[in-house]
Parts: sequence; C-alpha cells; structure tokens
Amino acid sequence: MGCDDRPFFSVIIPTRDRSAPLAVALHSVLEQRYRNFEAIVINDGSSEDHEPHYRELVDAASGVARMLTLAHTEHGHGPSFARNYGATQAGGDYLCFLDDDDQWTDTEHLRRTARVIAASPEPTELILANQQAFRGGAPVPDVTWIEDLSARLGAAPDAAGAYTVTPAELLGCRAHCHLNTTIASRAFYLDIGGFDEALQYEEDLDFFLRAIDRARVIRYLPDIVSRHNIPVPAARASMSTVQSELSKRLYQLRIFDKAALFSARPELRRYAMRQRAYTLKHIATEAARVGRFDCAAHYAREALMTRFTLGWLGATALFTLRACCR
Repeated sequence: MGCDDRPFFSVIIPTRDRSAPLAVALHSVLEQRYRNFEAIVINDGSSEDHEPHYRELVDAASGVARMLTLAHTEHGHGPSFARNYGATQAGGDYLCFLDDDDQWTDTEHLRRTARVIAASPEPTELILANQQAFRGGAPVPDVTWIEDLSARLGAAPDAAGAYTVTPAELLGCRAHCHLNTTIASRAFYLDIGGFDEALQYEEDLDFFLRAIDRARVIRYLPDIVSRHNIPVPAARASMSTVQSELSKRLYQLRIFDKAALFSARPELRRYAMRQRAYTLKHIATEAARVGRFDCAAHYAREALMTRFTLGWLGATALFTLRACCR
C-alpha cells in the first residue's frame, strides 16, 4: 500500500455460489505486478456450502483481499447492488471490476493504467481496455466488445500508450466496453449513481452509456487485459425460455429509454433511439414466435413508428393480420 495505507485501486468482484471460478478470478488479480490495490469480494448471500471456500480464498490473500458478505436471500441482491455496496466500502481512488467467472490475463494491467492516470494533465474519470472472449474454452475470432476501436483512431497515443476517445467513437464500435476492462474514478462512479439496481440484465451497458455521456476525459488502452468466458446459451424451445428472452428485452428497453431521455449528448440520444427500435423488433418477433400476435402487432407498430422501413412495414402488416384472424 501507499504511505497512507490507502490503495490506489479497489478491485470489486461480486460472487454467489461460485467459489471455484472465483479462485481463478481472484488469483489473476493477485498476480498484478502493481501492488497498490485491494481486492474486495462481495459474497452475495452464498449457500453455506460455499462459505468455507470463500473464506479460505480471502484468508490466503490476507492484507490484499477482503470479503464483504451480504445477507442471504432466495435469489441474491444482484450484481448491481453488490458492486454498489463494494464501491461504498472501497478505499481506492479508482474502481476496477471483474466478474467471478472471468479473469485478468495481463499482469501489467494496473501498472499501465496507473501510468496513464499519472501522465494525464487533467483528472481522468474513465479508462477502457480490451478483452478476449472465449466460448467453450476456444477463443471467439469475431469482434465482441470494442476491439474494432483501435483501427478507427486517427491520432497517435500519448507517451503512456493511451488514446483520448470520444463517445461518438465508442458508439461506433460493435458493442460496449465490458466491465472487466473498465476502470472509473470512485468519485465519478458515485457521482453518476453507480449501477442501476433495478436492472437484472445488461446493467453494464446501462453503466457504460451513462459513463461515456458524463465523463469529461475518457482514455483508451488498446491492450487485451482480460478473458471473458461466454456462457453457453440454453435452448430456446419452451415458453419459459421465451419469457426469459422477453424479460431481457424489456430490460433493454428500460436502458435505451433512459439513455434517450436523460443523456446530455445528442449522439447518445440518437444511438439509444436506434437501439430501442431494434429491441422493439426483437420483442415483436419473439411474441409472434409463441403465437402472441396481438402483442407482436403492438410492438411491431411501435418499432415502425420509431424507425420506419419498408421491410418492417410488411412484418407489421403480417402480425396485424394474424392478430385479426385469431
């Protein structure tokens, strides 16, 4: 730690009933060569079977890692609540995040980020990097997050190897920056309200959109620093799994409605309205797939009014006709 015993970074890892993958995640943090950090494991009310394993892992990293345990509930408090709670208890100036089933792969990640922050002539609120996605143990060759950003940057990096990027440049990427490679100043994190605890899906996207809307300085390091293990998707053959898919889409609607209504930057608002139209189309398609043509027609019309295309006009007419014939 530094001379005042306060860490510069706080690494927040929420977990619930996954002590085995947490061991890998925590070990990857402890391997960082930059040592002025703390690791905070947020145990979201795990079962008693996992408690001894969690305690053993944290005790083995005494002085660097500590565990905060939330009260047990049937489904847990959720990762947003856990991260927000960890942020209130963190001592670091900057907050880092890691999912308990992923891992950092670059032992220089924190040292490199600390150099970028120190070299910046103005306070840096948000630092982003890249990660490699894996599915079934094999690397995913396609662009998954913001790997495509580097090819579109014109200016040269600074002496620390970082680029200053804009929200417009980030919104042009295939997707958003994952939490595993996102670092935010604690003051900035608290100022924008942390994570939306009402979201149970893509809360990281919501945080990303609010963060790039509000950040005055966004720095980007084009380094692969993390491994993200994509869960194997379940088959979507039953009504229950379709309901789950529709629930996810409703969370997305909330995210894009928030971004459209509350973003200060017009490019964020335009992006959110486009994405909202796509989400409405997904909802309409899923509803039609299970025979809910009245719902399909309703959401199709909303999508059509949001973003008109001739192709979607035909789909809307078809859903409406099918609803009238039932």
